[in-house]
Amino acid sequence: MLTFFYSTQTCSTATHIALEELEIPFEGIEVSWKRKLNVAELEKISPLGQVPALVIEGKPFTQTIAILEYLANQKPDKDLFPKRDHKDYSKALEWLSFIGADFQKNFIPLVYAQRWTDDKNTQNKIQNSTIEKIQKHLDYIDSSLRNNDYLLGSKYSLVDSYLFTILGWCKWANLSLSAYKNIIPYMNRIYQRPAVHKVLEKEDLLDFISK
Repeated sequence: MLTFFYSTQTCSTATHIALEELEIPFEGIEVSWKRKLNVAELEKISPLGQVPALVIEGKPFTQTIAILEYLANQKPDKDLFPKRDHKDYSKALEWLSFIGADFQKNFIPLVYAQRWTDDKNTQNKIQNSTIEKIQKHLDYIDSSLRNNDYLLGSKYSLVDSYLFTILGWCKWANLSLSAYKNIIPYMNRIYQRPAVHKVLEKEDLLDFISK
């Protein structure tokens, strides 16, 4: 059985959703730095001390993009990630890279601008600049969903579990999604999936969607 280290309100929610969607047995270990919960245990298996982290046959495995593809390959019959020879495989990697390398990273300076400076004016400049970048990304996501129910077309994939997770951060950053006509129904479609709802309930995130 896999051991899965996760922390609520982080990108590890995407891996949590993937495990439930694929019905892969796992032992979940919640990590909380604020409550000092299982932090030392995580650092024993993950040198960077980051979630998500899986322990597979005694060895640590980290990074959301790699984990999602690995998990999908364990249950290919579920058809939740394109096969390597499928036309959508490269598109899936493109979306995962965009979510992890571009979209997700912008929330850090928005929410934690004080890590860079104590000056309030400079903090505001950082936050305003970051909001512009996030809104540009939201425009891109919204336009990509104009004729599609999901990122890869009409079919849900684990790529959507990752985007859904990061889009949910907009609520905590006080960024309304009301102007994005395609993102709101997209979020609602994923929210209603039983595996997704189960994870959100487990992580106390049932109010995840920003309006």
